[in-house]
Amino acid sequence: MKAHTLDLGQISPDDVKQIDIVKIFSNKKCLVADDFPEIRGSLKRSLRSYGAEHVDTAADGTEAVKLCSTNKYDIVICDYNLGTGKDGQQVLEEVRFLRVLLMTSLFVLLTGEQSREMVLGALECQPDDYITKPYTEQSLKSRLNRAIIRHEALISIKQAIADGNYRKALEGCNEMIASGSRYAKDCIKMKGQLLFLLRELKEAKSLYESILGKRPMVWAKLGLGKTLVELGDLETAEDLMEEVLQEDERYIEAHDMLAEINVKRNDMLGAQKAMERATHISPKSVTRHRELAELADINHDDDVSLKAHQSAIKWGNNSCHESAQDYFNFVRKVADTTKGDKSTESKQLIKQANTFLDRARKRYGNSPEVEAQALMVESQLAVSMGNKDKAKTMADKATKLYNNVRAPSVNSSLEFARTLYAMDEEEQARAILTSVAASNPKDKKLLRIIDGITGEPISDEGKGQAAKLTKSGINAYDEKDFEAAIEVFNQALASYPKHIGLNLNLVQAITAFDEENGATHQHEKVCRRCLRAIGDLKSDHKQFKRYAYIQKQLSKLYPNLLASI
Repeated sequence: MKAHTLDLGQISPDDVKQIDIVKIFSNKKCLVADDFPEIRGSLKRSLRSYGAEHVDTAADGTEAVKLCSTNKYDIVICDYNLGTGKDGQQVLEEVRFLRVLLMTSLFVLLTGEQSREMVLGALECQPDDYITKPYTEQSLKSRLNRAIIRHEALISIKQAIADGNYRKALEGCNEMIASGSRYAKDCIKMKGQLLFLLRELKEAKSLYESILGKRPMVWAKLGLGKTLVELGDLETAEDLMEEVLQEDERYIEAHDMLAEINVKRNDMLGAQKAMERATHISPKSVTRHRELAELADINHDDDVSLKAHQSAIKWGNNSCHESAQDYFNFVRKVADTTKGDKSTESKQLIKQANTFLDRARKRYGNSPEVEAQALMVESQLAVSMGNKDKAKTMADKATKLYNNVRAPSVNSSLEFARTLYAMDEEEQARAILTSVAASNPKDKKLLRIIDGITGEPISDEGKGQAAKLTKSGINAYDEKDFEAAIEVFNQALASYPKHIGLNLNLVQAITAFDEENGATHQHEKVCRRCLRAIGDLKSDHKQFKRYAYIQKQLSKLYPNLLASI
């Protein structure tokens, strides 16, 4: 598998003749992206002097992405700071996300910035090379020569990976390793990744273990950890990730893996802590902030959830991962957390929610479906503020728009169901959710979200799990182990936060515990959340008598609680 007449895998870059490097560059289509005309011109002249015949330039990130989308570039040299708009990291992230720049192309990032968030974020996107300023003409030439020679030596393997032919790529790696290529280490790393992708997990495990038997390489520990998670050996994988972080806590992959391990163990609090550390170290990942918000919601950690939603909006600006959904997620969370709360803090959150709604409408105003979702969360916010007339007006407008959408997205349908539920139209909400669930029977994450929207789970698995946890919690309550009952009901509500019976069970367990041990601010906060989740039960509801009795018991412990609902 050779991509060049020279065997570049066997020759030191220093020994490759300049005429051969010129030949390599002459066949490459290049792009230079920088917001300063002088630097664009200088880099273009440099590439021409190296042998490149086709060199385009872009003055900003948006233009760079557009050019990459319409041209197949072999080399992209991009400055990190591109003025207003997308930065170099966001350009790299987007061209990879859009698959307009594959592994067969070389992306080199230039930067004069040294901030932690920039460096770690940029490296996380894995550019082929990373050159800091200031650089000399000779140092730039040397770095680019080495990068292009290494790239050319591995090009046939990268092409096979880009084509999805992992078996062919694996054969190429084995050939270069067997031949003693100077890039054998790169091939071994790729081999481990390819074995994982091919689901040859035992072989991947053996490969990583053999490497670690010789030297404690971090990349091998990360690869082994990922493989062990798939094999179900969570304990060993966790130990490996802790080892990696003891060496340097900035390895983002290790934090991500610890979060994944904890999710598999159903330790959502541990997963949240791991994700919090990851977002602190490298704060520019929009998707990671979304994951943190989801985990915080499961753990009923409203403060962390709100901040994570805000961060997703902040870092989503100019990102390929930007979404109107982030705005709606924040507004909905504000509606959930401020219901009945007249504090200054709540008023500020509501003000910010309205500001974000205005921004979402301006950014996505051409979409009737987006406007429908904006009206839906605005209606939920009005319900939270006690303005039922405004809530109904917004909900009616949203309904008309939603019904005119030919094929509404899952997110729109979920938001419509949430709005109907907030307006005490649970039967209609359940009908929509039942339809969405029937169309996506294998999407466990979606089914979990659906089960958490209304008072009772919809999926068969959700019904069974809720019943199982309810029984377990009631058994603990009957045995007067109120602390254990509280723990079980809290765990259940992580998945089914609107479940009326579970919320009542948790409040009842807390009142029983507090009658013996004394009231606490934390328990008052939990009870407030539960009662807000239940809402106003109608007198004909099967749980109403129990609800009224628990309210009386609760008012003895927390006299001011009911007034704040």
